[in-house]
Amino acid sequence: MNIERLTKHLKEFTLDEIEMIAECDCKTELEQLLNSNKILFENGIYKYNDKPNAGENYEIFCPQKNKHLKISIEDAKNYFMKNYVKKYCKFETYRNYNAIFNFNILPFLNCYYLHEIDMESIKELFKICELRRLKPRRIKNTMALLNQLLKYFQQLGVIDRTCVYQVKKVRDKNHFGIENLIFEGF
Repeated sequence: MNIERLTKHLKEFTLDEIEMIAECDCKTELEQLLNSNKILFENGIYKYNDKPNAGENYEIFCPQKNKHLKISIEDAKNYFMKNYVKKYCKFETYRNYNAIFNFNILPFLNCYYLHEIDMESIKELFKICELRRLKPRRIKNTMALLNQLLKYFQQLGVIDRTCVYQVKKVRDKNHFGIENLIFEGF
């Protein structure tokens, strides 16, 4: 028997009354109707709801961008390491990321806040890594990790997607230059 039709016809009823009329156990179907807001339960009596969406108001909320949210690079690194790297990466990867942050990224970008990093600061970091005579692979890994950090916070909505770049795979293993970074402007 169609319980919804029966509730619509009866308007008000108790559980015993509807089970007696339907000649079956109606508890699960009544729960579904309660969850879909088609019937209401008040003082031990079920009532058919003629206006199931009455009283529900909808509004559109747009997330506000935190343009003045000042997160230091060190705080961003700690959050990234704790909430992403520690959960999804192996211990050896965690150690490598920590070393790259502590020795290659933080000493030179620690004066910036996360939202202040732009293409110029990334190019400066690249030049500093070259002046320190880091191996090409280490420079590539440093730039890729910084990119991963920025993308993580962009996906969280903490910073705008203004600084987008990628580290291009190198053809010659011994050469990695600034021309291997591709900057995308928005």
